[in-house]
Amino acid sequence: MSPPLLFGYATALISTLCFGSFAVPVKLPSVASLNVHPLAFQTYKTAMCAATAWTSLVLPVYTDGRDGEREGWRRTELQYTPWGIVSGVFWVPGGVMAIYAVQNAGLAVAQGTWSSLIVAVSFAWGMAVFGERVKNVYLAGVGVLCLVGGLVGMSVFSEGEGGGQSPERDEKAEGGINDKSVLLTPDPHFLAGGSDRSVVDSGMASASSAPTSGAAGGTTSRAKGLAAAVFNGLWGGSIMVPMHYAPDDAKGMGYVVSFAVGAALVTSVLWLCLWAWGGRRSLPAMHTRDMLGPGCLAGALWSVGNIASMLTVQVLGEAVGYSICQASLLVSGLWGIFYFKEVTGIRKRALWVASAVVTMGGIVLLTAEHDEGDIQDGST
Repeated sequence: MSPPLLFGYATALISTLCFGSFAVPVKLPSVASLNVHPLAFQTYKTAMCAATAWTSLVLPVYTDGRDGEREGWRRTELQYTPWGIVSGVFWVPGGVMAIYAVQNAGLAVAQGTWSSLIVAVSFAWGMAVFGERVKNVYLAGVGVLCLVGGLVGMSVFSEGEGGGQSPERDEKAEGGINDKSVLLTPDPHFLAGGSDRSVVDSGMASASSAPTSGAAGGTTSRAKGLAAAVFNGLWGGSIMVPMHYAPDDAKGMGYVVSFAVGAALVTSVLWLCLWAWGGRRSLPAMHTRDMLGPGCLAGALWSVGNIASMLTVQVLGEAVGYSICQASLLVSGLWGIFYFKEVTGIRKRALWVASAVVTMGGIVLLTAEHDEGDIQDGST
């Protein structure tokens, strides 16, 4: 196996582990009890994305010498392209909805939903727009069906008996995360001057609470969470697409700083929109004392996963590279099922494992059918 190919699969593995774990802090009981506004949580992610972006200037990148450069490892030079702002437009709103989805639908089912859609969106971009090739289109199609079907199955069998939500949360959060607009009409419990600890103490369920079936509020909350996950998959699934239109020296690791700048700008615009809509009192609380650690951890994991995914896409291509990274569902599913106990019962866990095997089969088939002639240039 050639060094670029090994490098691409190594970065895909790193991306999978980090992407699969970044939302874990959202589910921690100490964080869930704060009822953190999704935009506030996303702001921590954006801040860490900006802080860690500069590591791209010291991390080595492999070049194969096809573009006239000497073959071997080199450091990335500082580059900037406004296409990073376009990526920010896709990522930040999608990231806000991802947090909302995990809060309301649970980690395993939320990430399962958006991961399967991201696979479909990224593969469609790669094949239909960028002209990436496969050895056998029919076998590749089977791989996509196995991948998406397995991901959907993992999502379905990750569902707890009551949709992953406790009735207490739905009763006490009326007018909160579950019932208000995520961006423009935040609940008073989110606001900088209106945190109600009595609601937190008496009503907020921990991330590992056992759900109760049949709660209408839980069903509504879960449906909204799933809708947010769908939005993240369809909208956020294109965050790496603008990199293909960037200059060659601003792709891969050269795109990281541009992405961070774009994310910071878009996040700032969302805060300004929130302020313009309702004034200072409409701004959600950042809960800095309690959220600094978990928020920065989530942001750091996502940022490392993002950097790794950029390298993966550059080497393996949009269709295969970013699709492989969505195997992060395996990681998030394990967190959700075995740590947060979102799924109980041998039958459901067995069906989840079966779906995971189908997913991995799709990944293997998809990568095997990718034309190695395209591997060196994911921008084609």
